[in-house]
Amino acid sequence: MATKEEQYSLVYKQIASLIAGENDAVSVMANISAMLHDSFGFWWTGFYRVEGGELILGPFQGPVACMHIGYGKGVCGTAWKERRTVVVPDVEQFPGHIACSSESRSEIVVPVYQKGAVVAVLDIDSRELETFDEVDAQWLEKIVLLLPPIGSERDIYLAAGCFWGAEKYLKLIEGVTFTEVGFANGNTENPTYKEVYTDQTGYAETVHLRYNPSIVSLRFLLEMYFKAIDPTSLNKQGEDEGTRYRTGIYYSDSTDRTVIDEVVAEEAKKYGSPLCVEVEPLRNFYPADEYHQDYLDKNPSGYCHLPVALFELAKKAKDTK
Repeated sequence: MATKEEQYSLVYKQIASLIAGENDAVSVMANISAMLHDSFGFWWTGFYRVEGGELILGPFQGPVACMHIGYGKGVCGTAWKERRTVVVPDVEQFPGHIACSSESRSEIVVPVYQKGAVVAVLDIDSRELETFDEVDAQWLEKIVLLLPPIGSERDIYLAAGCFWGAEKYLKLIEGVTFTEVGFANGNTENPTYKEVYTDQTGYAETVHLRYNPSIVSLRFLLEMYFKAIDPTSLNKQGEDEGTRYRTGIYYSDSTDRTVIDEVVAEEAKKYGSPLCVEVEPLRNFYPADEYHQDYLDKNPSGYCHLPVALFELAKKAKDTK
């Protein structure tokens, strides 16, 4: 029987694949709620959104629930106010618990942060005591990071050779609020790193990044991206060779295509020939295992095909246009 850690790992990949490229936060909340609810058999699973100084009931799975929760009230309001995940082994022992139902015995609430603010909370209840622990907290905090921007933030997916160095480089750019490495635009489901490494799955090592357009534009991010790749090299960046190391720009919003084409055309003029950079709509994206996430932060002396000077450039870069 799979451990809780293994269950979450699989569900996380399934959720990430299902919602990749989806920009409607409410729809994504609905499917995250459904997948968690069905996978773990929780009694109540859903979201509350921060609106007008209170929490408003959002998509959920389970029986009828409270529609409004005040700031600092109950477990949900406390998680919002204190900006932290709250694990409650016994709701009857939690001061100020709001009893939407007497059947709830234990609870976990995870705040959703975007642009430094709590914009929603994920609330899960169980009919059993002491259902939730640090494993639940760790994985649910990762899952809520997958939510698309609730507001103005945007997403883009960039393949730039080995994703270890590409992620470190891109996350240093001011205005980038979230990064995750994974595999994009392949032809299998739930690929492993080992499978992608064979070059038989069609996937490219890719960095999913989220950015605040009021701080950094898509044009600027793409211009910085081109500084980190050899756009004339087919299926090879640095010493890494294979179709998994191809370069590519994968977009989830069709309105981004105009800017992408403009930047690619401008870069092509520098070389006098067509570039080897794929430009396609995002078809699918699966996050890589935790081992690969923020790899160079965890392993400062680990392999990287990018020069240190590029990281310094990214730290100092500002979009002033």
